[in-house]
Formats: sequence, structure tokens, C-alpha cells
Amino acid sequence: MNTNETQQVMNNVDPYLSVYEYTGKPAANGIGREVNEASQKAGIKMVWKDLPEEMQRENYKQVATYPKSFLDKHFGNAPAIHTLDQVYQKLVELEDKFNQLITKLNINVTNTNEHDDDLPF
Repeated sequence: MNTNETQQVMNNVDPYLSVYEYTGKPAANGIGREVNEASQKAGIKMVWKDLPEEMQRENYKQVATYPKSFLDKHFGNAPAIHTLDQVYQKLVELEDKFNQLITKLNINVTNTNEHDDDLPF
């Protein structure tokens, strides 16, 4: 593996973040426990990270971290579309909804020059 390949592999690694690093807020009100339980259910590996020495307390020297992609999904920040197939599927769904709407509105969509109204344009 050459240096360029090593850098590319390193860039593809999903970074592990604490809930605080991800949200910018303390993991209060059970959010930390909720994230932990969700990660266990999803089979996501949690990694403990040492806190900087100035932030450590006697019973609080490490913090749980999770993959950013998991946190994105958990907090609803995951990208909605990932692949061209998903874009196509979304387009098909929207087209179906549009056709249903046209049918419900009973609109005749044609390219004729006939007008059913008295408007001058």
C-alpha cells in the first residue's frame, strides 16, 4: 500500500465522537443512556476515549464514543439519499404520488390549445 492509498483509507474511517462532541451539548436527561442502548441494539461498537487530564474527575476519566454515521442516523441527521439507485427510487415514488394527485384532482393534462375557460391567455 503506497502513501496515497494509506491516506485514502484513513479518510474513509468513520470517526468516533462522544454525544457532547456530536451535539455540542452535555448528554443530560438520559440522552447518553438512550444512545448507548440504541448502539447496543444496533450492534454498534462503543469505544471509550480518555478525557483530557484537566477535565477528568475521580470517577469520570473516560467518555463513550460512537461512529459518526451511527450518531447521524440516531439523531436524524443522516443524508436522505446515498446512491443513484436511491435517487431513482425516490423519483419513481414522487412520480407515482404526482400521478395520484392528478387523478384525484381529475385534471386533464394535455398539450392541446383548447381552453375550458374564458381567460384571454
